Amino acid sequence: MPVGNANDLEFDASFLNVDNAALIDLSRFATGASVLPGVYKTAVYINEQWISNVDVEFKAHTDKTVYPCLSIDLMKSIAFNYEKLPSDFFGSQNLGEQCVDLQQKLPEAQINYDSNEQRLDIVIPQIYMQNTARGTVSPELWDDGISALLMGYNVNGYTSESQGKTFNSLFAGLNAGLNVGPWYLRHNGAYTHMDNAPSTYNSINTYLQRDIPTLKAQMLMGQSNTVGQLFDTLPFTGAQLMTDERMLPESQRGYAPEIRGIARTNARVTVRQGGQVLYETTVSPGEFLINDLYPTGYGGDLNVTVRESDGTEQHFSVPYASVAQLLRPGSSRYAITGGEVRSDNLRDKPSLYQATYQRGLTNAITGYGGVQASENYSAVQLGAAVGTPIGALAFDATQARTRLDNPASAESQYRAGGAFNGQNYRVSYSKLISETNSNLSLAAYRFSTDGYMDFMMAMRTRNAAAEGYSPEAISRAKHRVTVTAGQGLPVNWGQIYFSGSLQNYWNDAGSEKQYQMGYNNRYKNLSYGVSVNRSFSSLGAAQTNYLLSFSMPLGRNDASHTPYLRMDLSHDSSGRYGQQASVSGAVGADNPLSYAVTAMYANQNRGSSGAVSGNYRNAATAVSGAYSTGKGYHSASAGMNGTVIGHAGGLTFTPYTSDTFALVEAKGAEGASVSSYPGVSIDSRGYAVVPYLSPYQMNEINIDPKGASANLELDSTSMKVAPHSGAVVKVKYNAKSGTPILVNATYQGEPVPFGADIFDSQGNSVGAVGQGGQLYARVSQDKGQLRVKWGDDPDMSCTVGYLLMPMAKGKEQRQIQQFNSVCKSAVASA
Repeated sequence: MPVGNANDLEFDASFLNVDNAALIDLSRFATGASVLPGVYKTAVYINEQWISNVDVEFKAHTDKTVYPCLSIDLMKSIAFNYEKLPSDFFGSQNLGEQCVDLQQKLPEAQINYDSNEQRLDIVIPQIYMQNTARGTVSPELWDDGISALLMGYNVNGYTSESQGKTFNSLFAGLNAGLNVGPWYLRHNGAYTHMDNAPSTYNSINTYLQRDIPTLKAQMLMGQSNTVGQLFDTLPFTGAQLMTDERMLPESQRGYAPEIRGIARTNARVTVRQGGQVLYETTVSPGEFLINDLYPTGYGGDLNVTVRESDGTEQHFSVPYASVAQLLRPGSSRYAITGGEVRSDNLRDKPSLYQATYQRGLTNAITGYGGVQASENYSAVQLGAAVGTPIGALAFDATQARTRLDNPASAESQYRAGGAFNGQNYRVSYSKLISETNSNLSLAAYRFSTDGYMDFMMAMRTRNAAAEGYSPEAISRAKHRVTVTAGQGLPVNWGQIYFSGSLQNYWNDAGSEKQYQMGYNNRYKNLSYGVSVNRSFSSLGAAQTNYLLSFSMPLGRNDASHTPYLRMDLSHDSSGRYGQQASVSGAVGADNPLSYAVTAMYANQNRGSSGAVSGNYRNAATAVSGAYSTGKGYHSASAGMNGTVIGHAGGLTFTPYTSDTFALVEAKGAEGASVSSYPGVSIDSRGYAVVPYLSPYQMNEINIDPKGASANLELDSTSMKVAPHSGAVVKVKYNAKSGTPILVNATYQGEPVPFGADIFDSQGNSVGAVGQGGQLYARVSQDKGQLRVKWGDDPDMSCTVGYLLMPMAKGKEQRQIQQFNSVCKSAVASA
């Protein structure tokens, strides 16, 4: 059936059941729902992906249809494939305009605006878009944040009395920062005071950092630690440039294999792991590639199903096992460090120069290597990681040379040149066997030759030799083995786990060994487990600990504030045994108060003891306290922690500690809760702090008017931000405080036309007219005039006055005030 021109269509007012349809101008609804021309705060989505929250200007065509005019900056934030766009897409007309009618420039695009959600959805055919990985957030949207001062604190005081002796101590940890543009200055330190000892302040580190988005890297100057992926982590003072994997979309981080296949038709590809669907997409006929799977821990083989349009299916598997060194094909990591080593155990401050690099070569092979250098030390490492059907394997070899300043003190085999030369060989293995629910998450083995030393061992050896001691005073590792494994048992039989390590030395007798094994299960609401921990020192001393534990809710486990009971029975090889029972829980809305009560008993003359502790979190800080008593002793402690952020609007407090925050400004919305963190709400000055933002990714910041004044109205209740790591990003909500009113208005003896817009004396839109001529508006003054407009003609508007009933001071309005009034003709009034 042929469809007429849109201009020939009109809205049938009879469906609205109004008495006089001639009074209503519905022409702007002829092509669907619409808004009046103007500027609106809008959430912009491109192909279902959020882009930004911006002010979008809506303009009217000659046929009265309203369209969004997109700013040039907003257009640039869309990941267009410019080679595929029409040649005149960015023509001279666009350059001269402040905004663009995208529908006119790209007719294939679909544009829909939801005025209720203030959301603009733009659907652009994929041919005009760049092929980006899932979760990609353009660096242009990363927010440096505002200039701000930060101070995170953790203060704890402790006192105890035992056998007539009293001990008191005070600890205060400080994490301070200053943000100016893209530069972030950080300082971490700790103050300690104890009885009969001098008070000390330990400066842990101070550094200046900034991101370099084009390199997907971070630059740091000052005191920090090297990345411990290839070489062991070292504290240094100097400069470092390293890639930050968090700048990549989540689907490009870590390791996940590429999936390649061939489809005969338009096919649906489904990727499963252990029966769970991880990914699903539709592909065109021919060869396809899936390279944006999210990493899933240590892996587990992927099962791929390709369902063709004719209903036939093909199935194949892709091995997936991962170790830390594995990267996706084509991706890379690097870190370059230069400076001095920081260590209180070294007399001197040796220089440190280190560079590491990893590169995903193929779907199954990653190559990596690194160098370390100092005045008297050098090391070179080369290695590769391989993903195979039987598991992931990484192997590397390191050649190191250490020169001593006092060769005469070295053993005879090293006297020539006073140098130690040796190699370290390392192999690690990981495999998840989903068929048997087995997880060998990490098995690593290291072997070092007699002359090998890592960097810190070499510096300690040089330090000992410089002070006249034998280099043999510092132990040199020989073999080291670590294993972590888990095994799921058949249904309802629980899980067993095992971990262990072994370390011995070339120049030290004996070896260090420890292992732990255990079993966990659950029966209805009862959880239980048993574990054994056994350790051996290099001197041959052995210690074995046994633990049996139970936990269960004291009531319905799905009920709010149900306390939990935990019981532990312990025994060790020294003959000591003990029992412990504790009850813990939380009370109040959002659980601001948590508590724990514990009773203990142990033999060997230790007797009974008890402890009680609590933690209370308010909007500004978190405070804690504890008290314990036992045979011949008692102790107590108190503490508080949180963060203070100084900004242009003053000081804002939060009970949480984090490194990346959102500062929410919502003047007039005092008491409204923010996001999903308990206790975060708009303070009396109109601010709140949201902690734990994910850097470089979109974070949704929500504000809930519940708890605020009943007269509050927000332009929007949700915004998204993508902060740099360490940023304090500002999120501003426009909050209006007004009194809602209902006016039953008539115009020329008839109800005021349905759908008319209502404006205050300043021209602000404050409401709309419902059926029966009932005006709903939110007004900010006790009395005034409202203008009602239902068309562009001068005689299609009227004015109505209102006067609010007085309210007792300090009381909030609980019911909407209603009036009956006559709407006077605006022409007559003029």
